[in-house]
Amino acid sequence: MYNFVQRLSGVTSFAMTTLMALVVVISLTTPLIPSAPTQTLTLLNVHTTTGRKMDVHDVDSKNAEYARLTFDLDADLTSMFNWNTKLLYAFVTVDYLTDDFSTNTVVIWDRLVKSKKQAKLKLRKHHNKYLLRNFARTFEGVSGANMTLHVNPVPYLGIMYDTPLDSIGVVIPRAVKPVENS
Repeated sequence: MYNFVQRLSGVTSFAMTTLMALVVVISLTTPLIPSAPTQTLTLLNVHTTTGRKMDVHDVDSKNAEYARLTFDLDADLTSMFNWNTKLLYAFVTVDYLTDDFSTNTVVIWDRLVKSKKQAKLKLRKHHNKYLLRNFARTFEGVSGANMTLHVNPVPYLGIMYDTPLDSIGVVIPRAVKPVENS
C-alpha cells in the first residue's frame, strides 16, 4: 500500500491547492464588497507665489511658481472597512493639462487611515501638504485643472485598487510679479 510519507504528501498537496483556490477567490471578490463612503471636498482659496527656494540642487526653483491651496474635506470612509481591509490610503490630487504634457497629476495631501475610528476625516482650512509646481516652472497655459479625493483600500490579501471619490474644478492663477521701481 502507501507509506506514511506518500499519504502526507497527498494530503499536503490537496490542502495547498485548496488554500490557493481560496486565495484567488478572496482576491477577486474583495473589490466587489459594496461600500458607500460620503465625502465633500470644497476649495476655499488658491494662492500662487514665486521665489521659494525649496531645493538646494534645483537652481531654477527660486524663479518657479508655486500654488498653495486651501480646502475643506469632510469624508466618512467607515463603510470601506471590511474583514479584508488592513488600512485605507486617502489622498488628494490636482490634475491639469498643459501644452507640453497631456496629463499632469500632483499629489498635494495624503493620509493613512488605519482603523474605523480614524475613518471620519474632517479638515477645515487645510493647506496642501506637498508642493504644487508645474514642470515648466510657470502655470501659464494650465487648463482643465481638477482637485480629486482618492481612496486606495489596502487589503490583507489581494490587490490594491484606486477609488476616485470626489472631483471639483480648480483655477490656478498666475503669480503676480512684484513691480520693480526704477
